Amino acid sequence: MKKLTGIYLLVLIFIGGCGEKTAATKKLDEKLVQVGIMVIEWPKSITSNTDFIIKSKIINSGEITLPSLGKDDYLLKVGISYHWKLIDGNIVIWDGLLTSLKHDLKKNEEQNIDISIKSPKNPGAYILEIDLLQSNAFWFGGVGSQTAQMIINVK
Repeated sequence: MKKLTGIYLLVLIFIGGCGEKTAATKKLDEKLVQVGIMVIEWPKSITSNTDFIIKSKIINSGEITLPSLGKDDYLLKVGISYHWKLIDGNIVIWDGLLTSLKHDLKKNEEQNIDISIKSPKNPGAYILEIDLLQSNAFWFGGVGSQTAQMIINVK
């Protein structure tokens, strides 16, 4: 019986350590948000119109906690997305797939996140720009946060 109790406590500690998940109730203050994005692993070349993953680390260097949920599951949700651009800077895809935060991202906290990406339909050399956004509100890069950019060859 003691063995089961120990396992039960271990499960409770693990679940409790997963972090809070709260919903945004309003647009975040753009002056208080600041994030850093570090891309850890990405393909240098990918097949067109393919889903793939980029490994990243998101760091909240702003003044407020970033909520991981939104109203009605999407509205005002903070998540990670991307833009595809041609090498000359012209935008091909502005809104990519949205990857959720694992849990609320507190000030000075970081999360390792696998970002879901879909490659463009047409082959060529592209710039992939990773950014955070608050859905239906703003992109963090547009208000002064760091984005991550890399060149990927689409075959």
